[in-house]
Amino acid sequence: MIKKRGRSVVAEGAFLSPSSALLDNHFDELLETIEEIRGLTAILKSLPPANEKREEYEGRLYAALTHLDHHVKPAIKEWDRVVDRMPND
Repeated sequence: MIKKRGRSVVAEGAFLSPSSALLDNHFDELLETIEEIRGLTAILKSLPPANEKREEYEGRLYAALTHLDHHVKPAIKEWDRVVDRMPND
């Protein structure tokens, strides 16, 4: 990933290519959730502590972090499975 004007973008010809459809799905979910977390974090940083919307954004941030956790663990497990099946050259 390359940071460009405050946004993450995938570099062309990225060094990592998903080795399975399941891993590809987890990567898509992770990237989408990370962008959501970045947006919610930016909103929360700009809101005063007493703002009436703060609780809503904090709840959405918690849900996004939980969703991230939901995809990180199986992505690592699938990655390990794919690597274990690779030849030992």
